[in-house]
Amino acid sequence: MAKMEGKVAKFGTKGYGFIAGDDDEQYFVHQKNIFNKSRLKTGARVVFNVENSDKGWVATDVELASGGGKMAAQSRPLSNGVIKGLFAVLFITQAAVIYQVFLGQ
Repeated sequence: MAKMEGKVAKFGTKGYGFIAGDDDEQYFVHQKNIFNKSRLKTGARVVFNVENSDKGWVATDVELASGGGKMAAQSRPLSNGVIKGLFAVLFITQAAVIYQVFLGQ
């Protein structure tokens, strides 16, 4: 079946919601059916496949449509350099606090 397009009508904190398809149908979507497991935001444009279940239409293989990144939460992992830099800042801050508490008056 061809990919469908639509807009996220509602997506709750419990990991499920509904997509309003461009064909005016409502499709149930669950977090497990979202590519990259990113959290969808209301209003985000998505592309998805459709399956029919005994409870109605279900969106599967849901992905953000190109240009829809503004409305959806996507994250990239931090690089090793960024993580090392953050640990360095944390270490220096802890050293300064320890110096102030135990040696500085």
